[in-house]
Amino acid sequence: MKLSKSVTISCHRIQQHLTFTYRNRYVPRWRIQLALGICLGFLLAVLRGMESLLEDSMSVDWSVQFANEPLSRPFKVPGPESLCPSAFRPAGSDGAGAGADTQRINFIESTGRECLTPRQACGVESAARANPGMHVKVYLNTHRIGPPGWDDLLRRPGRVRSCAFNDMLLAQDFSSNVQMVRQNFTQMLADSLFRPLVASGNFHSSHWSVVQISDAIRLLLLQQHGGYYLDFDNIVFRPLHCLRNGFSYLEEHPNIENGIMVMDANHPFLSFLIRYLMQTYDPNKRVSLGPPAFGKAFKLFCHVNDPLFKSGLHRCLDNSNLTLFHPDSFFPVRHYELGHFYSTTWPGLDLQKMERAYLTHVYLSSWGRKVHPNSLYSRLARHYCPSVWQLTKETNIPLGF
Repeated sequence: MKLSKSVTISCHRIQQHLTFTYRNRYVPRWRIQLALGICLGFLLAVLRGMESLLEDSMSVDWSVQFANEPLSRPFKVPGPESLCPSAFRPAGSDGAGAGADTQRINFIESTGRECLTPRQACGVESAARANPGMHVKVYLNTHRIGPPGWDDLLRRPGRVRSCAFNDMLLAQDFSSNVQMVRQNFTQMLADSLFRPLVASGNFHSSHWSVVQISDAIRLLLLQQHGGYYLDFDNIVFRPLHCLRNGFSYLEEHPNIENGIMVMDANHPFLSFLIRYLMQTYDPNKRVSLGPPAFGKAFKLFCHVNDPLFKSGLHRCLDNSNLTLFHPDSFFPVRHYELGHFYSTTWPGLDLQKMERAYLTHVYLSSWGRKVHPNSLYSRLARHYCPSVWQLTKETNIPLGF
């Protein structure tokens, strides 16, 4: 190794103490040992990380890996089959009026990949099974976005794509109401209130373009068609048809969660929200169009002054109403309890919260956290998306569910 002329390093042993001279100054032995310790620690961390990646990259042998651990029965959440009043008539069920198309559930795949992952397909299957009278529409972007190699960088359990899931969802009896819709998301946004952001190039130059375009498209679909928007990483337990014009929140943050929403088409809050987001958009912030800004816009629109949200009906601008659903409705397992989803036991988890839940958001599932076949997440999947679970096993999808 060539050294700079200004730096000379010579090694000396003085009275059995190892020292170095650096720029004519002696460096004590303890400093050398500290530096070596830090370097070795960093190297061990890198090696352990590589070992973990190699372990996760191996295909799951479903027939052998857990042969000594028989699968527990699928887990059905406690409580009634439906939380909707039996006499409730869905808006637009007569096929007339502004609410005629509110009975649709929208999912969005914004990356431009045509095929779904098993966990994405699970969310769709659970929604279709629980809501056979609704139209379940899966919007697939025809224009690929996101950093090169996005899927390869996140090639982890539950994230390996296969069009077999798309075909299964369209062919099963339970999914006669499922439709795959391929559209150019960029063009959709260019023809909407988001036009200035598309024209500026910020949407596609942002490192977070996949997330931000997804956040924008979901609002646009609700504004144009109404209905429900669900993130793929939700498992639906029960019918949703009695929910109207609302969303939920987490108690400790002044944010509105945008992964579960229901709105009438052309609700005045949606145009208000889009205009607000246009003014506050920052391409460098991942959730610039997400929960924090959503919460601020809601407070302005509905005259909310409290620092944190409370569930209930809110009277808002333009003589409109919005409902904040209690977090137990959609988040019976809170984000700080997410470890229970991936564990084979869940001591301390209040399962009775699921009696009041329409669905559950499964934190980190879309980012490929490894799932044990006897975990709570796996047991929920076997009950609420059994066809996806079985197909994942039969086709031996790499990295498994």
